Amino acid sequence: MQNQLEYRPTRQILILAWPVVLEMCLHTMYWICDAAMVMRLGAREASAVEYAATLIFSIMATCGAIGIGVNSLVARLVGGGDYRSAGRTAGQAVSVSLGITVLLALILGLVGKPFCLWAIKDGPTAALTVEYFYTTLFRGGIGMMMILVINGVIRGMGHTRVSMYIALAMNLFNIFFDYVLIFGKLGFPALGVRGAALATGTAQILGVILSALYLYRSRHLLQLSRDSFYPFKREVVKEIFSISLPAGAEEVVHHFGRVISLTWIAALGPISFAANTAAVAVESFSFMPGAAFAVAATTLVGRRLGAGEPRKAVKTGSLAAFMAVGMMGAIGLVFFFFPHYIMKIFSPPEAEVLHLGMACLRIAAVEQPFIAIAYTLGGALKGAGDTRGPFLVGAVACFLVRLPLIYAVVYIFRLSVTYIWWGTAIQYLVASLLMLRLYRRAQWHRLARKPFYAGSGK
Repeated sequence: MQNQLEYRPTRQILILAWPVVLEMCLHTMYWICDAAMVMRLGAREASAVEYAATLIFSIMATCGAIGIGVNSLVARLVGGGDYRSAGRTAGQAVSVSLGITVLLALILGLVGKPFCLWAIKDGPTAALTVEYFYTTLFRGGIGMMMILVINGVIRGMGHTRVSMYIALAMNLFNIFFDYVLIFGKLGFPALGVRGAALATGTAQILGVILSALYLYRSRHLLQLSRDSFYPFKREVVKEIFSISLPAGAEEVVHHFGRVISLTWIAALGPISFAANTAAVAVESFSFMPGAAFAVAATTLVGRRLGAGEPRKAVKTGSLAAFMAVGMMGAIGLVFFFFPHYIMKIFSPPEAEVLHLGMACLRIAAVEQPFIAIAYTLGGALKGAGDTRGPFLVGAVACFLVRLPLIYAVVYIFRLSVTYIWWGTAIQYLVASLLMLRLYRRAQWHRLARKPFYAGSGK
């Protein structure tokens, strides 16, 4: 136990962060591969995949915020040496997520098509969007929430490499069958958008199986049993939701803003939408270091507080943010100086898509340090059990900055899609400043003494 809690912040952050960077890059490759391959079919196909994939991921990530809560709780309990309560928390979170997954399948099956047809005004694009949405969802995409929750348990244990290996297996599966099913290789028919959806959905099934198998193998470490999963224990479920609901609300704000933004950008036409899709796909890789250092901060800050060391918890979060800024700043330089070489991987039939995408990517370079600060300090606060603060910051940045600016660009001034990217840069600047203020004013000693019902041993 002493070795586990030995304080080497830089080393511990890197050990936890680099597998998460690779894992999230691999998860992002799902979307990149679909976008890059489908974009060769045309702007409408690329727009359909982008919109439907964003809609699915937004819904799953919002509900999968339970994984954020269970990550924080398991990390605190493991840091305090209470493995039995950590296992109870993990089992209850998995059971709750399974029930929500079934409910989601019923709801999305009813409202998915009407919503897509309402949001996408171009008829052919709308039809392709509906096809990708339903095929992905009911061929395995609905399982994404389970993956997020189980991965939250695994990360809380500090085993971030495991999630990386699972993501690698899923990604290799997805890339191979993307190529085979989209273009009709190895004797398979060319299915286009439907082929991309089949590959992505089936890869999610593989991810659920592998994640569940590892959790089963870890049953002795976490003291998992049938009683860990059912019946539901009110005090444990309440504690999970007390942390997960604000995190889920933050995800709602983030993804709601993204879906609304995409709906408005679609009004600019397939060319602008496809250019935005390509640029966002590339920029999503730059998010990975920030998200990875945020995960490391969540886990390590939770452990330090669980061990009763609030000063070290503050230092760990600050160091993680500094490291994230350095890495994402370097990525921003690549975006600014070499956008042509990066965007060429999409090879869109329309040259204008390429040129607009390059302009958007140069603007994306500006916002990288601000994203790093907002993500990492938000992760550190979540590790302390404060999910409400990051939610409020996200809500302000989205509703008072992002959406008003994008609406003005599209509907009032009718400007190019590049101005939308300047709007998001301002959004992340505001979010980083607010998060920095929140982090500095946090009452760390009080957070270190905060009790956890899951750890009560009851």
